[in-house]
This record gives sequence, structure tokens and C-alpha cells, in this order.
Amino acid sequence: MRKLSNQTKFLLLIGMLYLAGTNIAMTFVNVYLVRLTNNIGFIIVQNILNYTALLFAFTCGTKLMSRINLKNILNLGIISTSLYYLCILFLKKDSSSLLIPLGIFNGIGQGFYYFSFNLLTGHLVLENEQGKFFSFQQSFSYIFGVITPSISGYIIAKFTQLTGYYILFSFAVLLFISGIAISKTISNFKLNKQIRLIDTLRVKNNIYWNTNKYYSFSNGIRESIFNQIFTVFAYSIINNEQIIGNYNSIMAFIGIFSSIFIASKFNRSNQKLFHLIESYVYLTICILLGIFKSPLFLLLFYLLFGLIYCWNSTLFQSMKFQLSTKAEGKFSQYEYIVASEFPIACGRIIGLSLALILCNICNLSTAYSILIIFDGSLWLIDHFVIDYKVKWLQKEKV
Repeated sequence: MRKLSNQTKFLLLIGMLYLAGTNIAMTFVNVYLVRLTNNIGFIIVQNILNYTALLFAFTCGTKLMSRINLKNILNLGIISTSLYYLCILFLKKDSSSLLIPLGIFNGIGQGFYYFSFNLLTGHLVLENEQGKFFSFQQSFSYIFGVITPSISGYIIAKFTQLTGYYILFSFAVLLFISGIAISKTISNFKLNKQIRLIDTLRVKNNIYWNTNKYYSFSNGIRESIFNQIFTVFAYSIINNEQIIGNYNSIMAFIGIFSSIFIASKFNRSNQKLFHLIESYVYLTICILLGIFKSPLFLLLFYLLFGLIYCWNSTLFQSMKFQLSTKAEGKFSQYEYIVASEFPIACGRIIGLSLALILCNICNLSTAYSILIIFDGSLWLIDHFVIDYKVKWLQKEKV
């Protein structure tokens, strides 16, 4: 933290609070919604619409950014996300009849947040700060994650019916409100230049932009499948929210030290090696869990995922900004950063659609196994595709 500028530190803190809030709420929100509706397919449809709305918000953001400073768009996104969980909190069981509009509303909030946060990151975070910025973001998120999932799981198990979930969502909202308060320390920033979104997406014969689009699309597929089915899959194995919360705390505790390690060791010359190691580890634990579906392998997954997830997250964020910078020419880095969210969202929609199809044609246990193994294989596929296209941006090979 000492080597980061003040503006970068404040932006990092906002990002950490938002990430912690969404992670805490999302840890159990799918289990909560499945218990409420008893229909995993309905929840997947809600999330597909969520990501579609996110694209709409990104498009709106490109129109608003010359009129409204990015800090206000950021706060609008955080407020909208808070209202999503507040609606679930106050509507309680009645929220099951409003899942579709609530999902769209949440997607708009996330879209405004990530649109503005990515641009603020590109503007405020210096190139030599990027590795530390993304690694510290994961570290602080894990620090929150050490205690809160275990306590949350205990609260859910302790209280009757769904009361524990409402307490959990309330805590997430408090984190979002804290992020809004801290945003006052960020200087106002407008982009007077219009972002040529459609034109940027149409760019061809730019190897760095093509790689960025591929990596973003693949990340969207991976992220959506994992976020949608993993906790529900874990719940189907052990059927106990408190144990899942404890496992998440253990995973987060390991993640703290792992993210500190990669923050100190990560650089552009070794990013290829870090990605190769994490890809093989992730594929192995996904195959073991998908085949055996036992509490023992579930625990092993949590332990090893805690070790390597921050590596993948740091590498993806860093590569996205590196590729956006390399792709500059007719279009700016900001335009590539914003446009990259579209292949991410499209990947999420494809991933969720695949999950929806499998959950309808297979029994849920089989569908979860296929999806988790497929998800694990994508990390390794990404590694070789990026190596083929840009050699992981290693200077001596580009």
C-alpha cells in the first residue's frame, strides 16, 4: 500500500468494499433463491437478464460520461446494487414473484459500477501500480472473507426459516454504503471524448484487441458458470450453510497469504508461468470434485481454490489493461477497456445458457459435475490460446 498513490489507495478501498459486499451476498444468494423458488432454471434466467441489463447500462454509461463525472456514475451503480439487496430484504418471500425485474435492476447497477470503476482504474492507477492494485484488492477482499462467511453461515443456521439471509444481505448493504462514503475522496473526472463503442467492437486485424476479446469472453463463461452453480453444488453435497460458510472462511484465509505472495512476486516476465501452474491445479481439483462429489474433495477444492483464485483474478485484470494499452492506435485505451465488457457479458450469457440447458436435460447432480469440469478446462485452454496469440506479452518473444 505504501507504494500506491493516495487516489489509487482510495479507489482500491472502494473496489474492495464493493467486491466484499457482492461476494458476501452472492455466497448464499443463489442458495437462498433456490430455497425460495425451488427452481434453479428460473434463477439462471434471472441472471441471463441481469447480464443483458449490464450491457444496456454500459451503453448508457458511454452517453452519460461526458455529462456526469465518473464518480457519480460509480455511486449510482453502488446505490442500485444496494437497492437490489434491500428489495430482497424488505420484500422477503414476495421477492420471488419479482425476481426478473429485480435481476434487471441489479444488472443495471453492476453495469454502471464496473463501467465507471474500470475507467477510473485506467485513469488513476499507474502502469507500475497495476499488479499491486489488483493483488491488494483481492487481499483485502479475502480479509473480509475470512470472518464473514463463517459468521454468515452460522447466522443462517442459527435463525429460523430465512431470517439469517436477511441479516446477511443487510451487512452487504452496509459495505456498499461505506464505499459511497469513501468515494468523496476521489477527484471528479469526466471523459469529454466520446467513446466509440460500436466502432471499437468492430475493429479487426488487431492481435491485441482480438486476444482481449477472446480472454474477456472466456472469462465471462467461466465466471458465470462458477458463480451460478458452485455454491448450490456444494450445498447439494453437504446440505449445510454453516459448513459452506466455514469453508469460504478457510478459503479466504488462504487467499490472503496467496494474494500477498503474488503481489510481491508477480510481474510481466513471470505471468505466463503463474497462469500455467494455476490452470493445471484448477483443472485437477475440478475433475476430482466433478467425479467424486464427496465432502472430502469439496474441502480440497476450497483449500486449493483459495490458493490459486487470486492468481487468476490478478492475471486477468492485469492482462486486460496490458492488452488495451497495446491495442491503442485509432482507438484509445479507455475505449478498449469499456468495449471489453461486452465480450465478458456475452460470455456470461453463453455460460448461463449452457447451464440452463444442462440443468433441463440432465439431472442436477450430473449437470453440476459436467459444468464444474468444463469450467476447470477453460483456464488451461485460455493459457495456450493467449500464448499462441501474443506469447503472454513477454518482450523477448513478441
